[in-house]
Amino acid sequence: MFFNDFIRNVSDFKSLCAPVLQGFTCAAASSLDTERLQELAKAIKEKNISLGKDQLLCLANKLMLHGIPRDFNNYPNDLVLFLSPSDYGAIGSCKEYVAHVGKANIDVLEKGSPQRRQLLAEALDCLKISGLHVSEENAEILGHLVCDLSADYFKTSGKNMLKQLTRCQSFSVDQAKAIQAILCSGDTPVGPPSEWSSSTLEKLSGLFQIFDYCILQQIPASVLLPRLKCFRHTPYLLRKELASLVKNLQPARLKRSSDSQCPPGKNVTDEIAQDDLMPIEYTVEELRDCLGIPVLIRNLGTLSTFAFTDEQLPVIKAKLDETGYPDQVLRNLGDFKDLMSLEDIKKWKFNSTETLASLLNDKLSPEGATAIIHQYTDSGGPLNAAALNVIGTKYICLLDSDQLERIDENAINGTNPLDLSNCTQTTKDILYPKAKRAFSDRHNPPRYYGLIKSYLGGAPGDDLRALSKDGVNMDINTFMKLRPDSLLSLTPSNVKGLLGEHLKDLKGQENNSPVKEWIARQKQSDLDQLGIGLVGGTPDGYVNITPRHHGPPEASGATKGHSLHLYPSLLLTLLLTSFLS
Repeated sequence: MFFNDFIRNVSDFKSLCAPVLQGFTCAAASSLDTERLQELAKAIKEKNISLGKDQLLCLANKLMLHGIPRDFNNYPNDLVLFLSPSDYGAIGSCKEYVAHVGKANIDVLEKGSPQRRQLLAEALDCLKISGLHVSEENAEILGHLVCDLSADYFKTSGKNMLKQLTRCQSFSVDQAKAIQAILCSGDTPVGPPSEWSSSTLEKLSGLFQIFDYCILQQIPASVLLPRLKCFRHTPYLLRKELASLVKNLQPARLKRSSDSQCPPGKNVTDEIAQDDLMPIEYTVEELRDCLGIPVLIRNLGTLSTFAFTDEQLPVIKAKLDETGYPDQVLRNLGDFKDLMSLEDIKKWKFNSTETLASLLNDKLSPEGATAIIHQYTDSGGPLNAAALNVIGTKYICLLDSDQLERIDENAINGTNPLDLSNCTQTTKDILYPKAKRAFSDRHNPPRYYGLIKSYLGGAPGDDLRALSKDGVNMDINTFMKLRPDSLLSLTPSNVKGLLGEHLKDLKGQENNSPVKEWIARQKQSDLDQLGIGLVGGTPDGYVNITPRHHGPPEASGATKGHSLHLYPSLLLTLLLTSFLS
């Protein structure tokens, strides 16, 4: 919103602060000529602004209208993700192109997406890598693209690309297993885990997330113990494996006598409750007898991150049940939420937005998140802007109709944009008119469109036709998520007005629903006026007749939307024959 306000009046884009430049919108940038747009792109590069996929795609398309600029290196690094080797060929070699892609943030694109697969394929072809062997030199050039190589490449060439692998954001299960096998075998530049030092672990810190038991059990205790806290949330290491590992590193202890009192010196204090190794210092019985509820509550957030064994966790759960789950407990449950069943959740009573935020802040099952939100609203918690920001895109689709109806335009006006694309049509239809009222005072078209965009899946045809007159340059992804019946009611002129500079992207969707059905309803001559090669419309001289069906629902549904195309002369003949008979 700030970007839209500033872009028309500012003379020097480099004077704008980072948050304003971060708000770059394609619709607002459309008002700039080529020279001004280049100045804007250079300011974004100089301020080191990270843009999203749609922002970068828009900027790349606009800057490339007349070919790649000679000073391309002065523009944001990530723009190269939206160029092909042939585009870049005007200013450099394909190897230079691959090197630039390898240094860019490829995570702007979804892992496994067609775009990322294409970038990797082009890079392998440029570097003439036909087999599974990747040299150290080529691994350096590939950079971040190494993260997209298959597990077979890792098995064959993992030791040559270890440095690049430490920079990857995530791995598939197969990729992780391949890296684990290589590290465990010791056939890498850093040698076997038994010879690793603290500096080795520092170099491999990007791979902590996939260290497994085979690797950890070999690392010297003096090296591993100081780093143990780094492995609390390792997805490939079970909690009980980590606890078992640490126990094996400690000297054997005498078994305590079987009584119900805490042994001398074993009472869990606040200081002990902050010690990462606390779980392995206490048996199940000692934990039950020595951990008091007041200490548990005061240190709950920290304790929830510790590697308690499956045998210790029921002790923690029993003590939590005794508290009755007041707000202070619910806000600090952390990973202990995993101990709670749906029946447990249904007993909670809370109406604090802060508590809701703490409970929804981690990965939850849809059932668990739904139950938590219901307990919040059933306890009188308001669905105001603060609550909607907590619920966010991740959970907004879980709200039922009654909850959605409780949301008013004031709440939406203060809420971060909500992506409703995965929600039911009912959710979209309920929230769109509320959003329209919330943003009705925004008279600047780009600003209004930026706010209403994520809610357009519930917009009626009349509103889309009105929007088509404002030059909003709707991207094709937003267009494809419009309400089907609304989209089908648009004319080619309406569609051109909506998509603007993105109109050419419609060609790539001509065989996909609902664009395919929309094309079939248009005159081919009108489609030809769009100039993007759409085919499948009604030839001139034909009449579209939508037949009425009186058969069973199955038959009607099977033929819904199909049209009967007849020459006018044939239709006239049939009418005359009927009349004479």
